[in-house]
Amino acid sequence: MLFALATSASPGPVNIAAASSGVAFGLARTLPQVLGATIGFSSLMLATGLGMQALITGVPVIHSVLKGAGSLFLAYLAWKLWRASGTPSEIVIGKPLGMLDGAVAQWVNPKAWIVAASGIATYTYPGEAYGSSVLAMSMVFLVICFPSVGAWALCGAATRQLLKTEAAIRRLNMAMAILLLVSISTLFL
Repeated sequence: MLFALATSASPGPVNIAAASSGVAFGLARTLPQVLGATIGFSSLMLATGLGMQALITGVPVIHSVLKGAGSLFLAYLAWKLWRASGTPSEIVIGKPLGMLDGAVAQWVNPKAWIVAASGIATYTYPGEAYGSSVLAMSMVFLVICFPSVGAWALCGAATRQLLKTEAAIRRLNMAMAILLLVSISTLFL
């Protein structure tokens, strides 16, 4: 549970997007994205534990393709944030991300893949207990991920009242864009 909390609550692309959406659209309109990210990560954890890891290990180029595609997607989001105007409705992309967007964001998020693979490798039991331990990990993340990502959205929504000027919103957009780019760069160290 501590592993799930530390990895779900730590800064990363999905959490940064949730905070930005919270600022732009408030908590209620960001919750579908948070729910999608939660379900997306839990399903990624389950898929990784039940076979994707073997596929990625067997065909290493898949990992490189996922890492590259995920990095490009995140760089695109950073570019959108950097270029967004200072009006609140444009902080993210003009409309709140939905549940499917939140789920897909996890599947192309290199941090999510690293967390899923390391979690499976570290916290599952071998032998007959393997399948049930993978399922248990996925359920733990299902429970912990929602409030963790939701906290970022809540912080964004709370910050919304402080961002009264277009200049303040532009600075937030740029800071979030830089954080996204930094999160991408750490994947290649």
